[in-house]
Amino acid sequence: MASTINAIETGLYLYGITTAEGALPVRVSGVAGGSVERVVEGPVAAIVTRVAVQKMRPQRSNLAAHNQIIRDLADRQSVLPVAFGTIVDDEEGLRRVIRRNRESLIARLRLLQNKVEMILKVFWDTPNIFEYFVATHKELQQMRNRLFGGGRKPSRSQSIELGELFASLLQQTRERHAGRLTKALFHYCADIHAIDVGEEKLIVKLACLVEKDRVKRWEEGVKKAACEFDNNYCFKYGNPSLPYNFADVDLELEERL
Repeated sequence: MASTINAIETGLYLYGITTAEGALPVRVSGVAGGSVERVVEGPVAAIVTRVAVQKMRPQRSNLAAHNQIIRDLADRQSVLPVAFGTIVDDEEGLRRVIRRNRESLIARLRLLQNKVEMILKVFWDTPNIFEYFVATHKELQQMRNRLFGGGRKPSRSQSIELGELFASLLQQTRERHAGRLTKALFHYCADIHAIDVGEEKLIVKLACLVEKDRVKRWEEGVKKAACEFDNNYCFKYGNPSLPYNFADVDLELEERL
């Protein structure tokens, strides 16, 4: 959820957006030791702490308070978490933001109701990705043999060309497998987001929005999908977590000109 921190003398530190019928978290101490309040606007409520700073320091106690309040909220109702450090000017400005985004906030909160996020990662389980691709992609094998065969040493431009082909095949394979797994898991999820991978051996990273009482069913779906892959692939997933990857409502906290 995007945010803008304005230069202010006092304001409201924002933890997240939730439904108006919910209660405050059990934990009553917020960031900087302040009290936690609700700003209710129609069917939507913002969870806040009144602060007298322009920027919240990311010290351990503040981070812990922020995360605990979000977790306490999520135990009771759907919540759209806001990034740590988000401060809005005043209550009336916050109410205007809520009114402006009312429909999208309600729709997103409904989508997240009674759901958790499951992260699925699929890796290549092979010691050398390049050699694996050479063995499984004829065009890469032919180029490698042409450039390096017979003890030849390729030019810099030829090496770059080989690297570009490998990178292209790598991306195509990731996209194909992401689509394949998204299709296989579609019926087990309320929504699926593909997340950018950050390491060479990681093929696919999917955030899956799953009903709290259907996590086991989702796990069975993952195992079924994994059976369609050979031993060169490794499937991993963790425990249920807050659906941060699906709380993607841009509140546009900075006033429009």
